[in-house]
Amino acid sequence: MREIKTVTILGANGAMGSGSAGVIAAFGGAKVHMLARDVEKAKQGIEAAVASVKTDTIRARMIPGSYDADLEKAVAESDWVFELVAESYEVKEPINARIAKARRPGTIVSTVSSGLSIGRLAKAYDEDGQKHYYGTHFFNPPYKMILCELVTHAGNDKKVTQALGEYLEKVLGRAVVYTNDTPAFAGNRIGFQLMNEVAHFAEKYADKGGIALMDEIMSGYTGRAMGPLATADFVGLDVHKAIVDNIYDNTKDEAHETFKLPGYFQKLIDAGKLGMKSGGGLTKVVKHADGKREKFVYNIKTGEYDPYPKFDIPFIKEARQKIKESDYKGAMDVVKKASGFEADIARYFISRYISYSLSLVGEVVDTKENTDGAMGFGFNWVPASAFVDFLGGPKETIKLMEASKIPVPKLLKDAKEGKKFYELGDKLDARSLFKG
Repeated sequence: MREIKTVTILGANGAMGSGSAGVIAAFGGAKVHMLARDVEKAKQGIEAAVASVKTDTIRARMIPGSYDADLEKAVAESDWVFELVAESYEVKEPINARIAKARRPGTIVSTVSSGLSIGRLAKAYDEDGQKHYYGTHFFNPPYKMILCELVTHAGNDKKVTQALGEYLEKVLGRAVVYTNDTPAFAGNRIGFQLMNEVAHFAEKYADKGGIALMDEIMSGYTGRAMGPLATADFVGLDVHKAIVDNIYDNTKDEAHETFKLPGYFQKLIDAGKLGMKSGGGLTKVVKHADGKREKFVYNIKTGEYDPYPKFDIPFIKEARQKIKESDYKGAMDVVKKASGFEADIARYFISRYISYSLSLVGEVVDTKENTDGAMGFGFNWVPASAFVDFLGGPKETIKLMEASKIPVPKLLKDAKEGKKFYELGDKLDARSLFKG
């Protein structure tokens, strides 16, 4: 792979395009062609890129342009063409056809996609183009979220893959996770499995607290800064639907049925209630005349919004206190020993998360460190392997899974007792991801 001195960004005015461009210009020192539908939008992308990395020094290296007037010329002089246009074959494939005609041999071309087939997109290129075509799934916002899923396909060259991975890691400061060309790759497949199944449980327990209850049960003491359903509201229910529908349609693993979109999600989507970006979805915040803000939550049974409730669940309070004391194993001991349906649900989802993450090793990724990195760096969730250690090791974890009737992955069955299961500790301190 040749040195990356010039980069073309396609989709420069979007949040991901401008954010990625900022990282490339700031850390990579590259000249960046910023292309959008028109030059004014490209200029807006430059301003957003500068703001994202909080330095004006990159502005001089960023050149605005449009697809119609500048694509072929920019691509021809680029060492890397980074495409971040809409998540659709209908949009990406015509752009790829133009890139394929203009690129020089040896130029890297990559796409940001949360689940489209990289192998299919690569077909627009000749043999050299396919060798140099990748998925580079940055997470938003790129300056703060350092994960990059580097997605390979059958036509790639391993030496190029290694060189690109080293560039992304050593020059751009990415935490690189290598994934195979499978639906939703690693992070979204694991993350949206949990989020979507939690959404089903919210419907099952609608009369006991529904959405709010599930996010309370799966709150910070279970190793995530934001509850799963709050996360769905943050990313957008329409985006959530696109990801789970893609996984449901294109996979057949043991968790297949959990990827069915809940009916109430579709109802909210149809009503234009897409989450935070539309002013409300699973929750909404109302500003009263006196300036005070009040949070409401969607009632799955009535279709109305109720005041967001507070809960007093003793084992959760106890686990949170343990985490405040930096006693992470103690917190998991509380969860393991607690009684009541809320504790059963917590144990079920902790077991499911570990099981599903480890089950993807071999199909989606080659090692568990890649799924651990995807969840830790991409979602800010405690990685599955770290949970195994916090729960007391493989045997204790298997006991928890069997009690919750969750499949035990072979990787866990074969693990040696008494040896650390989590191996990213020097790169990612899992303890920092728990919230008391």
